[in-house]
Amino acid sequence: MTSARRALQLVPKSRLGAGAIVAALLAGCALPGKQTARAAPGESDRYEPAAITPTEEPAPYFVLDGEPFCFAGANNYYLSYKPPAAVLDVLEAAAALDLRVVRLWGFLDRGSLDGSVRNVHGTGHKDGVHFQHWDPSKKRPAYNDGPDGLERLDFVLHHARRLGLKLIVVLTNNWRDFGGMDQYLAWYGLDRHHLFFTDRRVKRAYKDWVHHLLTRVNTLDGVPYREDPAVFAWELANEPRALNFEDFDHAEGWDHRTITRWADEMSAFVKSIAPHHMVAVGDEGFLAGGRDHWAYEAPYGVDHEALTALPHVDFGTYHLYPDHWGTDDRWGVRWIEDHLAVARRLGKPTVLEEYGVHVERAGDISGPITRGWRRREAAYDDWNRAVLLGGGAGALFWILSGIERPGELYPDYDHFTVYRGDASSRLLQGFARRFHREARACTLARGADHGEPSPFVQARPAPTPHGVGDHE
Repeated sequence: MTSARRALQLVPKSRLGAGAIVAALLAGCALPGKQTARAAPGESDRYEPAAITPTEEPAPYFVLDGEPFCFAGANNYYLSYKPPAAVLDVLEAAAALDLRVVRLWGFLDRGSLDGSVRNVHGTGHKDGVHFQHWDPSKKRPAYNDGPDGLERLDFVLHHARRLGLKLIVVLTNNWRDFGGMDQYLAWYGLDRHHLFFTDRRVKRAYKDWVHHLLTRVNTLDGVPYREDPAVFAWELANEPRALNFEDFDHAEGWDHRTITRWADEMSAFVKSIAPHHMVAVGDEGFLAGGRDHWAYEAPYGVDHEALTALPHVDFGTYHLYPDHWGTDDRWGVRWIEDHLAVARRLGKPTVLEEYGVHVERAGDISGPITRGWRRREAAYDDWNRAVLLGGGAGALFWILSGIERPGELYPDYDHFTVYRGDASSRLLQGFARRFHREARACTLARGADHGEPSPFVQARPAPTPHGVGDHE
């Protein structure tokens, strides 16, 4: 997810063909086959909750400090660049809501400072902050380690640890927001999005960034990032795809194996630097078969099961956005169940790491909810029950925001925002507490051998019938 997700994500590449997508984009034409999300029901509509039976089948799970660890959490993309007060407001809200994991961006890329290499997104910085830029004299990326750079991330890790929160840190972005993959390509004069996954120079630059970030020592407390127990996992990318509906898209030169090969190489590289930390891909969970919907046709070169099966990937990730995918909300329950089945087949936990339902607000992005709350309430109830009762290890909603400046909330730009104290947060806090107590992935693992206690979160396969997990 990004702050401005593109509506074109509705379009399934496998049905239109990559060439049709690219041609339509270049021509500025409407895309055929575009699906429309169902209209939100009226606030008075009655709703019958999905019938979800608690599973009795053990499932893969996480362990923290020698105990099963199941959780609810949240995403926030601005933690790495907003002022300290705004950052603390979100982190403290997460802790107050009993959320245990927060996912954030660990990248903020721009072109060259002298303008000779363009920014692929806006000004290239956020509130004056950036992490990487192109150095034209050395012909390679340079890093901004100072107060308007990575010291901002130091602050987040330091205070997350103080508050007992765990962080999923994402290393780059499929979308152009905050730079991401297309900024790497622009650095090297490339104009094909899929080359991010194959070009030797780009892959080297990505590895250099990963090495620089993971070996960084926090200026606030002296803790190296790769040894920081506040890190739940490093994530290779946010929603990697072979296309991103920008002018770098190209129909040829990639297939469903392109991203998987890249993820295999990069997950091994991350593990070589930070062996105590888990690694995830960050994909949306698109599957290669099973149901009649484009998300089950390995669209955009994404094969979730193949990605999660990689030897250095510790757990699966999947996302859920009916408003963008042309589905109804009840479809999400099947989507969750299918990913829990993948997790059991592979013996790895899986996390619903992004989900959301649109609401409308008075004043568009700043006022109270005027439409969509009943629909959101029903969907979040169904989806969270499907995860925690079905054997899922965790779920993170999009997006927890807070005070941007005194007396002013950060705007709900994408209509998914949850604020501390609103109806959405009260609903989700209840589920956060239920995850701690009732998540079947963890309750069915009680009494198993979880291995030596560690402050680092670790993945475990489902316990055996004798109650002993294989943790070697």
